[in-house]
Amino acid sequence: MTSVRVPLAARSVRYALVAVVACVILVASVLEPDPTAAPTMGPFGIVGADKWTHALAYAGLTGTLLYASVSSNRDGSRVVLAVVLAVGFGIGVELVQWPIPYRTASVADAIADAVGALLLALAWRSFGRLVRFVPITRWTTSGE
Repeated sequence: MTSVRVPLAARSVRYALVAVVACVILVASVLEPDPTAAPTMGPFGIVGADKWTHALAYAGLTGTLLYASVSSNRDGSRVVLAVVLAVGFGIGVELVQWPIPYRTASVADAIADAVGALLLALAWRSFGRLVRFVPITRWTTSGE
């Protein structure tokens, strides 16, 4: 089975990416929403579009956390840690929203955050063996 080569940025760049994603999520979560800008129902008509947005955002946060923590060690505990950090951040954001008059803290939103984080973690664990991370310096100098 062949693996897919994925460039691995410097650790500082990877963690800066985590900070950027977390900041985007936080800012989007505290700004006053425009009720006319977003659809109310998500795909398949099962849950609201906002729950899909939560799941995708926290899947993205979990993915950047996992990418940031890539090392030669294939330790499964970092996957659990990434999920715990993402879910904890989501709960923290819900608490930040609580006193904001135009936002609503919601257990359903926190559950959607957790679902997105868990699904990304499962995908990472399932397909991670098909990916080979190659440091960018080697990527650009080796010409492989």
